[in-house]
Amino acid sequence: MPIERIPLANDERGAWLTARLKYCNASEMATICGEAGYGSLAELYAEKKGLRPPQLDTGVLRRGRWGEAAVFQALADERPEWDVTRAMVHVIDTDRRIACTPDGFVVAPDREKIGVVQAKVVSRSVFKEKWLDDPADDIQFGAATVPTMYRIQTVTERWLNRDRCPWAVLVVLINGEYDWRLRLFDIDPDEVLEDRIAFKSAEFLNNYLDPGIMPAFEPQRDEALIKALYPRDNGTEIDLTGDNRALAAVDELMETTAAVKRMRERETALKTELTAKLGEATFGRLADGRRLSWKLQHRKGYAVEPADFRVLRVLKKEFA
Repeated sequence: MPIERIPLANDERGAWLTARLKYCNASEMATICGEAGYGSLAELYAEKKGLRPPQLDTGVLRRGRWGEAAVFQALADERPEWDVTRAMVHVIDTDRRIACTPDGFVVAPDREKIGVVQAKVVSRSVFKEKWLDDPADDIQFGAATVPTMYRIQTVTERWLNRDRCPWAVLVVLINGEYDWRLRLFDIDPDEVLEDRIAFKSAEFLNNYLDPGIMPAFEPQRDEALIKALYPRDNGTEIDLTGDNRALAAVDELMETTAAVKRMRERETALKTELTAKLGEATFGRLADGRRLSWKLQHRKGYAVEPADFRVLRVLKKEFA
């Protein structure tokens, strides 16, 4: 497995972002393996082909970038005996076209050689819900399982650096409203997962990226992508008469739209019934201890800028 290591400087972020478009990167591997909590294969393809810009500045990504320094500071405080350095290197398997940019490397007195460090910032509520085996357990000491998407990323990074890094650690900074906690998870080598990573990466490259074939859209995930790819109509008509799924989807859409309308009407009726009971009262106490409130609120006026957008409608049949 020929490995190339390219040092990165802080001012080379643009060049690195361009270079990584050619590879299956560790941070993308959960998507490629079908285990990501967000995004889709089609979205990844569109980004790599320049059909949509990379998402560089979302709130979640900013939190990750800004919080990374805090993770390393916390690690220095909690593990002063460890010699931890920021990685700043692009590691590439040139044959498989799999790459990674580890967050850091570490030398520990009780461990062999060098370890890979992957840093994550996770909110307290998310850690309780998605990491703790029992959400009611203690944040600091409760049994926890690393979500598959993060395990895949860290396994990929250790695998690409295995000639010098026989171990890896996922360092998680859990941020709460009043305190932050640090937890460390050892990520062991996993040959079965490594084989899956290699297979799915080759599949993505050979079936989609290299031949220029868009992966199938995932309706639950690709709403924003489809709107970005097709922002305007061109006035033409395509023949969907042979597409049975399109016909079924239209029928289901109409049923769903009607059901939503019924639920909205029912919601309005229930709210009207309850507000009539409250009358001029601000609050109303219920038999089970809950309370209703109907308070006067003020909303400032604002101007809405003009915008163009596409609207999907189901039209009536045309008869000759």
